[in-house]
Amino acid sequence: MGADVWDGDPELIADHDLLHRVQAFTNREARLLDTGRVREWLDEMIHPDIRYVIISRQLRYIEERRYLQPDTVFIYDDDHGALNARVEQQLHPQNWRINPREAYVRIGTNLEVTKGSAKDRLFVRTNWHLRRMRRQYQIDDFIYSRHDELVITPDQGFKFVKRFIAFAERGVQGRNMTLFL
Repeated sequence: MGADVWDGDPELIADHDLLHRVQAFTNREARLLDTGRVREWLDEMIHPDIRYVIISRQLRYIEERRYLQPDTVFIYDDDHGALNARVEQQLHPQNWRINPREAYVRIGTNLEVTKGSAKDRLFVRTNWHLRRMRRQYQIDDFIYSRHDELVITPDQGFKFVKRFIAFAERGVQGRNMTLFL
């Protein structure tokens, strides 16, 4: 999924115009999600061939021998249809999460961009802090690294075609994961 490209030290793109456009694109995504415009996010920013993966990984000792089970649990492994169903659920008037509304703040940093798997693709790595607030006492924080693959569209814009997030927590500390990262 492109996540492994960051295991080494890839040649980063230094084209400041391209970096600025990618940064503006990720900032727009954060704004759309923070303001609840999830339908617009899905329709305008997400490629129909999206693979959206969030895993939780148990951090074990290097020479761990007690566990035979995999250290990875998939929280989400969604395609466009699954993301659409989640958007519909989030927008449904009977959804308990919209009354009272939640407020979100996303802070993205450490943007790095390198060449993707094809000429029209880019790999993008960013670190994020997402705070979700509901009522005065419900606050959840999610901190994660995100590995995205963007496809460059014919109009020189972008769409997300792959997303990979690995939480370094075995169990997510927030109340739930019914949100988009």
